[in-house]
Parts: sequence; structure tokens; C-alpha cells
Amino acid sequence: MAVNLAGDRLPCGHRVDQLWACLGSGAPDEHVRACEYCQAALAMIRPLRTATSELAAQPVRVPADLPRRVMAVIGPRIPPAPRIAVPVAAPDRLAISVRAAAMVLRAAGDSVEGVRARSCRLTPAAVGPNASAGLKLTISVRYGLPALSAARAVRRAVRAAARAQLGLTLGPIDIEVVDIHAA
Repeated sequence: MAVNLAGDRLPCGHRVDQLWACLGSGAPDEHVRACEYCQAALAMIRPLRTATSELAAQPVRVPADLPRRVMAVIGPRIPPAPRIAVPVAAPDRLAISVRAAAMVLRAAGDSVEGVRARSCRLTPAAVGPNASAGLKLTISVRYGLPALSAARAVRRAVRAAARAQLGLTLGPIDIEVVDIHAA
């Protein structure tokens, strides 16, 4: 009997992947043992299962230079992380990734009593030594703490950290209160 294995289901309703699993477990159910469609399909897929099992049992030898070869292919395709120039004395140059700078500034916002910083997005400054970067920070404020005074305190802490830890002058700092939390 010819059975078309191109579809997911046999004429009897059994799925081909169920038969594959039966071959793996070695325990076909009553239907599979009695059904002419399942038996015909098993006869067709058994050689494939045997070949697959033999290949899976063979040891795999990973080339020693595989990581280097992979990185040679994907490395040029990965764009560099956005960076912010940190002011230092000439002729030295220093840059910090936008993500790392945002983490420092988020931690500064998180240090304010009664505030939990949620997310922080830093927009890199325009090119130039006197340009300033913008910041968007979302926070959660403790219940009972006035949101406006919390936002002012966060703004002060973030500006101070930007100046002291990163040497950056921040432009606008947008703060959004997105949650209230219990003490």
C-alpha cells in the first residue's frame, strides 16, 4: 500500500510525527500495530530513522578555529554600540557606550529615597565638546511621596552623577512617573 507522507496526517488520522516517536520509543500503540496505513508509513520511515540514529551516534569533531571563523563572518555585520565622547585633556580620547552611561544615570536616579528607577534612555549629544545629551527616565514613586519633589530630587541626582562620574553635561531630563509602590 502506498502512503503519502507529504501531509501531516495519514488517512487513518494518525500524525507522521507520532509514528516517528513510536520508532524512538519502540512501543507502538494498539492502533499503530493494527493499522495498515500506519504499518505502511512505518515501513517507509524506518530506514530514515535508522540512518538518523546512526548519524546522531557519531562523535562530532568541532574545528578548533570555529569561533574565529564564525566571528570573521558575523563580526563585520555587527554595528558598533553608540558611544558618547567623555571630555578629557587633549590629546587623550575617551568614549563610553550609551548603554553604560545610561546604567550609571539610572543608578543615580535609583539612589533617591522613595524612588525606584525603571528605565533610562540617553540620547547621545551632538558632535562637539559643549553639546549636551538628553535623558528620559521612568520611575516608580513610594506611596505618599509627592511626585513633583521626587522628580526634582531625581533630576538633581542624575545631573550630579553625569557631571561627577561621566564628565557629561546633560540637556533636558524627562522624567515620567509610571508606578506607585508601597514602602
